[in-house]
Parts: sequence; structure tokens; C-alpha cells
Amino acid sequence: MPSGIANNYYSRTKMNSKNRGSALLVALVFATFSTSTLAALATGSQNISGTRTTPAYGDANLKDNAGNAGPFGPYSWDYSYTRSFDGKKLEKDIQIDFSFDAALNYTAAQKDAYIKAAKAGVSSVWDNKYAVKDNSTGQVIPIFVAVTTDGPFNQKVQVHAGPGRSDMLNWYTGDSASVNAHEVGHMMGLFDEYIGGAVDKYPNPTLSNDGLMGLGALNANPVMYPRYYQQYYDYMKQLNPDTPFTLVAVPEPSEVMLLCGGLFFLMGMYGRKRQA
Repeated sequence: MPSGIANNYYSRTKMNSKNRGSALLVALVFATFSTSTLAALATGSQNISGTRTTPAYGDANLKDNAGNAGPFGPYSWDYSYTRSFDGKKLEKDIQIDFSFDAALNYTAAQKDAYIKAAKAGVSSVWDNKYAVKDNSTGQVIPIFVAVTTDGPFNQKVQVHAGPGRSDMLNWYTGDSASVNAHEVGHMMGLFDEYIGGAVDKYPNPTLSNDGLMGLGALNANPVMYPRYYQQYYDYMKQLNPDTPFTLVAVPEPSEVMLLCGGLFFLMGMYGRKRQA
């Protein structure tokens, strides 16, 4: 809440004990959640592209989660996206050109419905999990992933019927949101985090049983590790090298409600004490 609004509120209102408690609650809520007074940070937009590679690794003694023996790989893929900060949010935009197998016999409406659902699923996994905080002002900048389809395109995805073994460029109509979000992670340059996949730094790769880029992609609610969002922090530091930032986890809705409930409880206690 801008300071002028707060001052006008107090000057126009005759404050009894109950009003003071209500006003204090409003002030606390706005102080906790408001982003209306944002600091003037440098903004920008940048196209990012490159190639990731994983050399062949392991031998017959190395097994993946399904018991298949190595060696695995080599793997290579191109990543491409646009990253931007507009003063309010950080976003990575991946332009995907979706094509559909003729065997699907999809109408235009069915194609649109698939794309809409896939985009929403990816966003549900990636968005509002982490944010970049400006430690000098307390400003919290939300982080998003946007899948768009109007071109120019970063990736081309072929959509196949039914369940199947997806990869970055081949999706199936039976894929979960987590699987699609995992493949979008590759489009942003992230490695796999499971043996058998395109891992980094073998023989000491980053592995996870529950993370999105690991075996967690098989679960409805994979863990979203801070390392998946490190590039957002790095970009903010590139734009604003002298500003102290921190990558912070975004509280779950239940935590926000708990905080609000605590604030209401405290204000109720405050009001009762003032009336006593």
C-alpha cells in the first residue's frame, strides 16, 4: 500500500479500538503481500540457445531404474528460449510448434484442446514455486515458464497417440503434466537426473529420486529443486549486478492461509485487549 493512501485512511477515519485493530491488520497484510511499490530494477529480454551433450557412460554393471544395463548415451540436444524481466515478473518463453500424427485424426478443435491442456499442465508444475527476492527492498519477483505457439519457434514437438516413452521432441497424448514439464526442462537446457538419462558430470552426476528432472517426473507432484531456477537468479544478477538477490521458495497456499489466520487471530486478541 503506498504511504499516501495509508495516511489518507488514518486522517479520514475516527479511530476507535476496533478500527485500530482492523487498520493494523490491513497494514500487516499489505506489508506482507503487496508488490505495488516496486523498486526500479533494470529490465531486459534475451534469446538463449545452445547445445547440451552427455557422452556415453557406464558399462554393463551400471543399471538404470528399470534394470537395463549400460552403457548409456551418448546424448545431445539443442535448447532454446527467451528469458525476460519486465519489472514485475521473470519469465522463460519457449515457442513450441506442435504437430500431430495423422493416425490421431484430430480436428482443429481437438488439437487446440491438447495444446491448451499441455500448456496449462507445464505451468502448473513450473510456476509459483520459487521467486527472486531483492534483499535491499524486500521486493519479491515471481518466476514463470510460458509455453507459446505463435512463433518464431524454439522447438518442434510431434504428438503421438496413447502412452509411450516421451522425449523432448516426441510427446504422447497420455503424458502427464509432470512428463511434459520435464521435457520443457530440457528445452531450457536442464540435464536428466536419473541413470540412463542425459546426466551431467558422470561419474558424479546430479541425481534425484523425487525431482522433476529425475524420477520425480513419474509422479504427479515432483519436487522442484532450487537448481532448476538458478538461471533466473543468474539473469537478474546479470541485469542488476549491484543488487543483492536471493532465490527463495514460494509458500504453499496453505502456508499463506495459515499466516493470514495467525494475523487475524492476533488482531482479534489486540481488539479484545483494547476493549477490556
